[in-house]
Amino acid sequence: MADDSTAQDRQLLHAYSRETRDPYVQRLLGELLGHVNRADFARTAGAGGGNTRDLGQGRYAVSYAHTPAMSRNDHLAVLVHELTHVAVNQAYDSQMLNIRVPALAPAEADRVRDETPGREEDFQNARLGRLDARRRDAFVDLVVGNVRRLLEELPGSGLPADRQRAIRTKLTDHLRARPYHEYDGVLSHVLTWCDLDGADRRSPFYRSLTAMVAQAADWRAAGDVTLPGRRRRRGLLRRVGGVLSGMFRGFRR
Repeated sequence: MADDSTAQDRQLLHAYSRETRDPYVQRLLGELLGHVNRADFARTAGAGGGNTRDLGQGRYAVSYAHTPAMSRNDHLAVLVHELTHVAVNQAYDSQMLNIRVPALAPAEADRVRDETPGREEDFQNARLGRLDARRRDAFVDLVVGNVRRLLEELPGSGLPADRQRAIRTKLTDHLRARPYHEYDGVLSHVLTWCDLDGADRRSPFYRSLTAMVAQAADWRAAGDVTLPGRRRRRGLLRRVGGVLSGMFRGFRR
């Protein structure tokens, strides 16, 4: 039987799915609730975000920081974010990466496991290294361009100033810095905030965000990401290179 945190969090997500009138949130929750019983939820003390671990056999462990002062809106956004990681992994079998990546040969997987036991990021990096460089670059270009667009449009979102600050942090510290790991989850997180905190549905920010959320959901439903041809955007990449260069130096040619 699920423990108290798991039962409460599952109930909270089901209640939200009944309450929301946002069609994009309704579609997202329709997908995520199909995976909710795969996850056990655990609340930890202190500050910080969440973490989702693949336990194998379609089971996941989700832990996240929770305090009595945590608002329901923030609580739901974290749950939606972490459950999106589950949906991503189920769609792509990707070590929680937001794009389908080639599997490692058994000998290579053993080598990574022996070198750094328990470090999921090392498996992610090893699998990213097997992905075509042009496809990696095209995905990064798409994410960076989308982040830039959302940041430009955020002031007109109709959201309170403190929520705009939180979204700006999500888009920069989480998504733009870790696009392969956080793209779908951060989009889901921000959409939940927009729904619960009353974003202006007519704003360019909301229209752009919901288009990105819908595209990511379509990709997961198809089991693969469809990317445009890579465009040369050296100026843009230079401007955000301080964030990205360290992470991707090993993958670019």
